[in-house]
Formats: sequence, C-alpha cells, structure tokens
Amino acid sequence: MIKKLLVVLFIVTAAVIFWFSFAIWTGLYSVYTLPPSKSNPEGATFIVSRDEGEPMFNSPQYRPPLKKQEKPTGIGFGSMPHAKRPLEMRTIVELPYIDWAYQKSLEEPTAE
Repeated sequence: MIKKLLVVLFIVTAAVIFWFSFAIWTGLYSVYTLPPSKSNPEGATFIVSRDEGEPMFNSPQYRPPLKKQEKPTGIGFGSMPHAKRPLEMRTIVELPYIDWAYQKSLEEPTAE
C-alpha cells in the first residue's frame, strides 16, 4: 500500500515539475526574483504568468530594451497598449530566494 502511494506521489511530482519546466520554456510562465532587501530580508522567487515582452528570467533590476517607434502607415486595427498586471495577480508559485535565477535575470537578453 505504501509502495503504491509513493509511486503515485512520484508520478504526480514528476508531472508537476515537467509542466512548470514546459510552461517556462514555451513562454507561459516566467521566473521573477526579488533579491534580499531591507523590506524583504530573505528575498523570494516567483513563478508568474508572463506578460508581453517579459523575459524568461526577470527581477526589479531588469530594464527592458527600448522599443523602436514605427511610423503608422495607413489604417490599422492595432490594439491599445494596456497596463501590466501587478506581480501579486500574476504569481503562480512562491519559492525561496534562488540566487542563480537572480543572476540570470541580470544577463543581457539574447536576440530571438
């Protein structure tokens, strides 16, 4: 009985890890890291749903590159820009601070 429970627990754990890895890789989720500070001495890492233009690894110190302004040509059905959702609304899972993820968020993004 215990053996079957452990096997089921292992399968469920593997499925959850696979889903989060797949979701981060495909761009559904992003890893957002808050480094230790006076207001949050232990720091935190969050798995969040990704907003448009957000990198895979993100932190408050990340500054996105400036977008080039394109001149509109003709009539279009472009959407109005909308405000980004706050971090609290996008959080899927909260994890302890992971320094590796924070360092990754400071790297220059590669051109896609």
